[in-house]
Amino acid sequence: MSSLLPTPKTLKQQALKIWQRADIHRAWLQKNNYFPLEIPLKNIPAKDLLSNFTEVQDAIYLLRQDSKKHDYLISDKLVTHRQLGEQKIPSVIIFKTEAVFLDYVAKSAEFIQFKKLTQRTLQQDVLLLDWVNRYPFKIMKHADVWLQLLKVCDYFKNQPQPDCYIRQLNIEGVDSKFIEQHKGILNELLTQSLDETNYDKEITGLSHHGFERRYSLRYDQSLIRLRILDTKLAIHGLTDLTLTISEFKQLNIALKTVFIAENKVNGLAFPDYPEAIVIFGLGYAVDLLDKANCLQGKELYYWGDLDTHGFAILSRLRHYFPQAKSMLMDQTTLELFADLCVPEPKKSSEQGELSHLTRDENILYKQLQKSLCRLEQERIGFNYLQQYLSEISGDFSFMH
Repeated sequence: MSSLLPTPKTLKQQALKIWQRADIHRAWLQKNNYFPLEIPLKNIPAKDLLSNFTEVQDAIYLLRQDSKKHDYLISDKLVTHRQLGEQKIPSVIIFKTEAVFLDYVAKSAEFIQFKKLTQRTLQQDVLLLDWVNRYPFKIMKHADVWLQLLKVCDYFKNQPQPDCYIRQLNIEGVDSKFIEQHKGILNELLTQSLDETNYDKEITGLSHHGFERRYSLRYDQSLIRLRILDTKLAIHGLTDLTLTISEFKQLNIALKTVFIAENKVNGLAFPDYPEAIVIFGLGYAVDLLDKANCLQGKELYYWGDLDTHGFAILSRLRHYFPQAKSMLMDQTTLELFADLCVPEPKKSSEQGELSHLTRDENILYKQLQKSLCRLEQERIGFNYLQQYLSEISGDFSFMH
């Protein structure tokens, strides 16, 4: 029976799907008249009408009772059947007004609240109209805190790029925890509300304090650990330094070469090298090095594990610094230390395409994707590292 005519339950489900499309919200925003709303019903073939006559009559009765209860209308189509004669069959369900429909789907109070919050939103900032039109249900998802979200947007519009910690923002009725807990929706709203000159549109994610960096807020910065490998470049005698990201990006010493090593102990034990530093322990956080002036135009070497993740990090680094070269991440090194390799778990391996590898690196990467072989960099002999450094520097004193 349900395949011939909707039951009250399935009709309610259809109506709720219409509500969930948000067409009613958008019509109201655009001042268009969405009602009367018609839901056409399927035609019933003559043979089905005859073979299921009793069931069809029961379904029609239930619909008519439901329409009386909820005030929607049923438009009938007169069907002349050879054996059954003339029959009135429901062909269209009609919700004549917005009020009838909203009452039927039990959304009257929610829609009233949507209107109030939207009116308040557009009174403050008409630039948010396009966003509200695209995501009307996001207002209702955050209805309980929406006015506070608007206060934050208003603050940033009047005082963009505040250059202070979230804790220092003086917004009436809004504390620092509120902003911390609602960065996702605030990022969407601020992107619509602020002029593009008042935020960094290149920062799109929220990881690594993306919200703070995008809107010029201060934050507890990640730290960069490095060693100066040439004592002539020591800073007041210091060669082992831990700097904030912003301090590191402003580092101004006479560098020619920068090594990046994933393993901490390898970084600590890294041999001296003229006019060079070694950075270590970053992993996938190499993204933090983006726009570091001290790396621009320098010889840059990346030394990671010889596994799928090592090449993924190399590719990511090379996205920011195309001059970066891989170090001890080649077929020869893999074969030389093959007896020290361990398995890489397939579940956590990197299996995607990488865009910033050389031809040879990409061949080895694909080989490692299949073999799931891993040569951790700390398993490579120290003498082998010294030999490599002597070859790229032309100084064979590394071996003595």
